[in-house]
Amino acid sequence: MKHIIYTLFTVLIFVTSCKNNKVTEVSLNEDTSVNEAVKTPTATFITETLELTHCESAVYDAENDIIYASLIGDREAGDGSIATINTDGKLINIKFINALNDPKGIAITKDRLFVTDLTELVEADLATGKIIKKHTLDSIKFLNDVAIDNAGNVFVSDTATSEIYKLDTEGNFSLWLADVALDNPNGLLVQDNTMYVASWGSNPNGGRVSKIDMATKYIDSISTIIGNLDGIRPYDKNHMIISDWKSGNIHLIDYNGHTEQVLQVGQSVGDIAYIKEKDLLLLPMNTQSRLLFYKLE
Repeated sequence: MKHIIYTLFTVLIFVTSCKNNKVTEVSLNEDTSVNEAVKTPTATFITETLELTHCESAVYDAENDIIYASLIGDREAGDGSIATINTDGKLINIKFINALNDPKGIAITKDRLFVTDLTELVEADLATGKIIKKHTLDSIKFLNDVAIDNAGNVFVSDTATSEIYKLDTEGNFSLWLADVALDNPNGLLVQDNTMYVASWGSNPNGGRVSKIDMATKYIDSISTIIGNLDGIRPYDKNHMIISDWKSGNIHLIDYNGHTEQVLQVGQSVGDIAYIKEKDLLLLPMNTQSRLLFYKLE
């Protein structure tokens, strides 16, 4: 997020403390008692895509071998967009979806793209980029990330209000969970019946990773405070990758909450993507207006 968004957002957090379908993510193993040791991967810089104005989020479409990236723009009404990029870092279309205001988290199904845009969840056709519908409610303040379950339900985090909203498969959009234990949720990851939440945090030192039993909505922290967390993605069956916006750290985290730093990039690393089949880590850099490509092996 840009400096002005970061400043405003810090104020919001202080006040609140006193975003038949196929999701292309690998499965995770929740059996924490037998986590296998993992060699810390080596991150090697490959390339970068430039001139992506305040790039915030990236997601990979395996079927079409295309990366979608959200560009916040320069805070002018309607200057945000979704860009398409190939896996070599070449920009295909900087305005695949245009006329957005402040787009952040993205998630896709076989035929739909969902992106948060300030107080709206935007639903677009994945093939054409045409906006189909915008979903919102009066209670929404600051939508951030998007995740989709195996049934096709879409979940979005409201970081300012510590709430999560749900768009079900019938098109009903409603509040799904409101709880201070969400601790200003940012990144969301759904695997089977568990939702993992990377929190920005109301504490001055940031937030932690938690998990939610989606049947009971019980929230349980799996880590201590790590930082102002943004992206969360699966790495292997026992680990996830998380990004810390403020420090620029990228960590592996297991189900016991143990973290190991993989690399550090500049402040403002956003909603990351990891392409397992290509060992490719994508890092949207908001302030720097670029998307970084790292080989992770």
